[in-house]
This record gives sequence, C-alpha cells and structure tokens, in this order.
Amino acid sequence: MRRWMLGGPGLLTLGAGVWKALVSDSGTAGGVLVVAGVLLLVAPFMIDRLERVSVSGTGLELGLSRDVAEQGAPKAAAIIDRSELAQLTEAYGVLREVLPDPEYTNARSYVQDVLVRRAATIAEREKFDAAEIRALFSNGSPVMRVMVLGLMGGDPSLVDVASLVEGIAKPATRTEQYEALRLTERLWERLSEPERAMLRGATQGVPIAKNSRRATVAAKILAKPSGS
Repeated sequence: MRRWMLGGPGLLTLGAGVWKALVSDSGTAGGVLVVAGVLLLVAPFMIDRLERVSVSGTGLELGLSRDVAEQGAPKAAAIIDRSELAQLTEAYGVLREVLPDPEYTNARSYVQDVLVRRAATIAEREKFDAAEIRALFSNGSPVMRVMVLGLMGGDPSLVDVASLVEGIAKPATRTEQYEALRLTERLWERLSEPERAMLRGATQGVPIAKNSRRATVAAKILAKPSGS
C-alpha cells in the first residue's frame, strides 16, 4: 500500500518533470520535478540510501558537483553547480541503483534521455574544458560517464575518440555503451578515417545483445563504407 501511495505520485511527478525538462529553455523546473518524482518513487524501497540528498534553505543539495571537483574538474563543477544537471544526474543514479527491475525500465529510460539531452544543451551554451571532461570520463562513476557523453554530444570539441572507444569496448554500463555508440554514429562525418577505424574495430569486437537499441546503432556504424 505504501508503495502505491508514494510510487504513483512519484511516477506522475517524474513524467511531469521529464516533459518540462524537454520543453523548457532552462530546464530548471523540470529538473526539480524529475528529482521530486524519483524521490517519491524510491522512498518506499530504500529511503536510507539517499544520504547524498539533503534539503537546505536553498533547496536540494546534491553531491555530484563536489565529486566533479574532486576529480580535478573545478570549472566543470562550477557550471554543473549552477545548472540543473547535478539534480538530473543524481536522480538518474538513484533510480538506476534503487530500482533496477525491468518494470522500471521506462522510468530509467525517461530520466536517462532527459539527462543526456540537458547535458548536451548545457554544453552548447557553456564552455567546458576538454581536459577536464576527459578526466571525468576516465575517473568518474557510471552515471557521471553517461553525463559526460551527453556533454560531448552538445559540444563536439569535447569529443575524445579514446573515451568513445572505451565506452563501446569497455563500458561501465549498457547505458554508457549505447550513448557512446549513438554519439559515434551521429558524429561519424566529423571523424578522420583512423578514428573511424578505431571505433569500427571497437564496435566489431564487443558482444551486443541482438534486438537491442545498442545492436541497432552498432549495425548502422558497421554498415558505413570505409572512407565515408
């Protein structure tokens, strides 16, 4: 009963947050609603796991920007701290960890897509340091690596082919692999032939479940002719 009392409103709030984050110019209101929806959704299951989320006079305080700074990316931390990106990343991380069951796949996918899109939007208007972004991908948590791929999608100057190869061949999660494949396919025309060869080789050498989103994108990459 308690799951339905909190989980139902949580899903509704989460859906409202996703919609607002996608249609709003700033995305801040949507980010807050996404976080609120996730908190309501996971509260009946593992509320004690949310020690990273606290409430202060200024609202929700999340640990992501501190983690980013500790990874040697203070400039990125400052940008993330003044945007809703920390909220979305933490919300996705909590949802992914606390509700891994298949029945919550849609909720996880919604928040994941919003996170990647908002990261790309922020990277389009803010100036991130490419060296910091590479460091975050190399040393960051699984959810942070997904966020970084979103940033790369918004600003191609941040793209690091070695990171994409790692995201495809040695991903921390299937989500990371999917986002790395999708970014590779989207930016293919911008890549040099040696870079394409590296990414094509990584895609060929990794087992991917058939009939998955990852398999669909991988097939598109492998179907591209050499030198084009």
